[in-house]
Amino acid sequence: MIRLTLTLFAIAVTPAQASEESFPPVWSQDKTAVAICEYNESSVCYVVCNDKVVNVSMVEKANLGKIGHYAYEKVITYPVSWESKSKSHCMFWFQTNAWINGQRHTVKEPVSVHDGEYRGR
Repeated sequence: MIRLTLTLFAIAVTPAQASEESFPPVWSQDKTAVAICEYNESSVCYVVCNDKVVNVSMVEKANLGKIGHYAYEKVITYPVSWESKSKSHCMFWFQTNAWINGQRHTVKEPVSVHDGEYRGR
């Protein structure tokens, strides 16, 4: 039942057509946790961990803090890999691409979810 729920959530949140702004969800090895982002003017990211959906969109600001404060032309954040999962914890890596003066800058940040709460790294 958990896999079916996660699969339906991933399909509903992830755009059907692949484009520059859509990236596939990243699943845990046992397929019981998933990280998903959708892009529509800005990135909205979620982690489903231990049957709880957690908004982790703040990872984008953490990543942009590594680049600096600029007038970005475009910013896209998406999950890139699964790190670990336990009964109370899930960790995924998220990547942010930010364009400044036509040049793409890329940074990554781990996202940790504990007991249904986003804890950053």
